Amino acid sequence: MIYRKTQAANIALAFLLLVLLSNFLLYRPQVQDFFSLQLHSGVAIGSLIDLAIVAPLLVYATFKISIKQVIGLMVGGVFIARFFIPFELFAPFSGLLYIGIAFEVLLILAELSLVFLVIYKIPKIKLHMTDMKTSALYSLIPSVKEVVTKNILIRIIISEFLMFYYAIFTWKKEAPSHPNVITLHKKTSYIAFNIMLIHAIVIETIGLHWWLHDKSVILSLVLLALNIYSVFYFLADIQVTRLHPAEIKDEKLYVTQGLSARIIVPLHLIKEVEWGAPLPDKNVLKFMYRDFEPLEPQAIIHLQEPVEATMFMGKEKRVTQFAIRVDEPTKLMELLKVQ
Repeated sequence: MIYRKTQAANIALAFLLLVLLSNFLLYRPQVQDFFSLQLHSGVAIGSLIDLAIVAPLLVYATFKISIKQVIGLMVGGVFIARFFIPFELFAPFSGLLYIGIAFEVLLILAELSLVFLVIYKIPKIKLHMTDMKTSALYSLIPSVKEVVTKNILIRIIISEFLMFYYAIFTWKKEAPSHPNVITLHKKTSYIAFNIMLIHAIVIETIGLHWWLHDKSVILSLVLLALNIYSVFYFLADIQVTRLHPAEIKDEKLYVTQGLSARIIVPLHLIKEVEWGAPLPDKNVLKFMYRDFEPLEPQAIIHLQEPVEATMFMGKEKRVTQFAIRVDEPTKLMELLKVQ
């Protein structure tokens, strides 16, 4: 969720916290004793309205979310109310809980049906990817969006598929090699840093998992699953970094920052390149592989119109400028001038 960063959003967030806190405290025995409160079913109705209607609307006013997400929050509000409200007060409204569960199941089934639709349309997706004349990293999500759906859940699933694909099946592939290729990572310690993280996670998993297994089996298994996922993520990130340098082909600039961000920029949309300029805003999209020491961008590329970048988990971000740091800035300068 993206915070709206407006005065109205700040006020809505304050009211949201107030609604949640007041409903939580209302059912604490200590609070009831202190204020000599006698609760009845009308209080439960008020809490249901707060949590299932008011709170989701305040979330919508605070964050940039879709109407479908608001509906999901309304259903979730009924679940939260069940934990806030004592059973004897909630019992007359338990039917709402079952309706909410049924509605949530229907939503999940509808979302999952899109997965089968993606599988059904794999031939058309592959054809669209071939037409884009680029790697799966840049073409898979746009092809699924064009052929099947723009659904956020599907984008997340496809992003996870890409992660496992790069972590497992790309070790025999070679990075592109032609005059219009410029690496971003070779003069940094980024890959070494990721390898170090993998080693740390493996050591932690071996030691902590077995110690925690005796304390809590469920917690140890959850931690094990998260650590395994992290190892796959860092392996995939290394492969994307190695296999996808910045590249100019077919009148487009392709740039990626591991799995966290990637963009395709038609060259005719580049309005200006500021060399050696400071970051205009800390939130500007950056294609700069981190090092053990802080690094500054070499150039800020300004665009004539917004271009869609793909972020982590398939999230989309429209950008009009981005920062970049490469291993050969002079070569990038010459290529952009020539193009």
